Amino acid sequence: MSQLTLCLAQLNFTVGDLAGNADKMIEVIRRAGNRADLIVFSELGLTGYYPMDLLDLPYFIDAQQEPLARIAAATRGVKAAAAVGFVDRNPGRTGKALHNSVVVFEDGREIFKYHKQLLPTYSVFDEDRHFEPGTHPGIFTFRGVNLGLAICEDIWNDLGVEGRVEYADDPVQSLASAGVQVVVSVNASPSHAGKVPERTAAFRRFADWQLPLVYVNQVGGNNEIQYDGNSFANNRKGEIVQQLPAFGEGLGFLDVVPTGGRGFDICGQDPAIPPSAPICGPGFYHAQISQGLRDYVRKCGFGKVVVGSSGGIDSAVTLALAAEALEPENVVAITMPSRHSSQGSVTDSEALCRALGVPLLYRSIEPDYALACSEFERAFGTPPSRLTRENMQARIRGRVLMEYSNHFGHLLLTTGNKSEMSVGYATLYGDMSGGLNLIGDLWKMEVYALAEHINAIAGRELIPRGIIEKAPSAELADGQRDEDSLPPYPVLDALLKLILEPDLLTADERAEALALAGRAGPDIRQKVVGMVKNAEFKRWQAPPIIRVHRRAFGFGRRMPLAQRFVPSATDIMRNSG
Repeated sequence: MSQLTLCLAQLNFTVGDLAGNADKMIEVIRRAGNRADLIVFSELGLTGYYPMDLLDLPYFIDAQQEPLARIAAATRGVKAAAAVGFVDRNPGRTGKALHNSVVVFEDGREIFKYHKQLLPTYSVFDEDRHFEPGTHPGIFTFRGVNLGLAICEDIWNDLGVEGRVEYADDPVQSLASAGVQVVVSVNASPSHAGKVPERTAAFRRFADWQLPLVYVNQVGGNNEIQYDGNSFANNRKGEIVQQLPAFGEGLGFLDVVPTGGRGFDICGQDPAIPPSAPICGPGFYHAQISQGLRDYVRKCGFGKVVVGSSGGIDSAVTLALAAEALEPENVVAITMPSRHSSQGSVTDSEALCRALGVPLLYRSIEPDYALACSEFERAFGTPPSRLTRENMQARIRGRVLMEYSNHFGHLLLTTGNKSEMSVGYATLYGDMSGGLNLIGDLWKMEVYALAEHINAIAGRELIPRGIIEKAPSAELADGQRDEDSLPPYPVLDALLKLILEPDLLTADERAEALALAGRAGPDIRQKVVGMVKNAEFKRWQAPPIIRVHRRAFGFGRRMPLAQRFVPSATDIMRNSG
């Protein structure tokens, strides 16, 4: 019986960079072409995942032909074939015009092609918008082994909420029934907190059929969505025998070996390297956000970033993440005090930037603020209200930061956390100004945990204790504190989890959230419910937010603006599961 060597190619592709993505694949074929029998690249590797409405442009689809031909030519004269994800046209007269496909090239020619059967349309996915599902299982015999090709969602149709399955068809069952000996799945599986254990649990069922699984995932960030890599291979017992790193490119080699009869199993070529434990908690937030920032800056063509430094925890964590991910010389901080700013607004910013090695620029907004107040009264015949004055300061700061961004070409990072963004505790065209938000999918208490983690791994106080321990304040009025208008953040975070993602909480998470949220009185709970609804119009206008949690706070939450349904806080507490 035949023995195959497979190469798992975990690469960071850029959406729309057809030539660059092809070059990456050709380089792997050059390096591994005589070591492996089959090199497996990730889902839609040629176009990058996900191209969104670039797929509606016929010339975008046509532009694949030249790089596809180059990839095919690279397999000529080498041992390895290559499985490449691309967008194929649907030749039929019905349905969507395109397929999400994989083509296998061997010795310069196409030997097999498969179209994805299950098209996800939930959370951050919208594949049914562009693709027609395939109708045939991905079964082909390659060098004496019956392989089953699958594309990401094809292998996820397991029992879901309340025992329901997402789709009527199960491609894995079809492959198992057809007698395939190894399943090879190409994927663009987004990363979020807890995703690795979810995958492990979902793919245990392959052991029921004694089917080895090869799982090749994309890595890197595209827009707000992150891909963690963690490509792996399971043997027939469901044990991981090969795993690639999280949040990094890499190649992995494994052998498909006969076991007697018609069976095959998988073994890694370097079994001395044990599978790594999943990254979790603040360590996960750190890795995910750092990757997201690096790739967003690189793929959008920026060189440097700028951050407004208030001396508070949110801007401090944003600056620390940026300094590490991009190097301090590529980060600029600006402190912008007014008459209402505490002394620590400037001195804590100075201490922070000294520790990070980031330059801090000083730009008082007091003259602008005084002028704005006087001009308001002159034009409208009345002094500006307290709320108007507070927002004036935030908008002046936003203007100053955008002026710097325009003049020097730096990407402006905004600094609002998920708790404050959820209830509208942010100013449109003020502190919400910017091109990317690093911490917008982190609850406030998670921002504090991330600050402690950053200090712990640095072995020193990059973020000064004074910043971590000071009472949160927007400092837009004398003596202002966040808790003057919001519940304490542990309580607010818990209540927001029950409002925004009750269907995603585990039993333990739900019990903890209910206990904390119960510390707020009924009137406060109902007030927060109303604040969440009223803040939707702001969230729609916010910069992209790097996804961290199971329900992405940007693209993953799609609530109508012109609507009148306001749930009862009592119902939220009662029906949170």
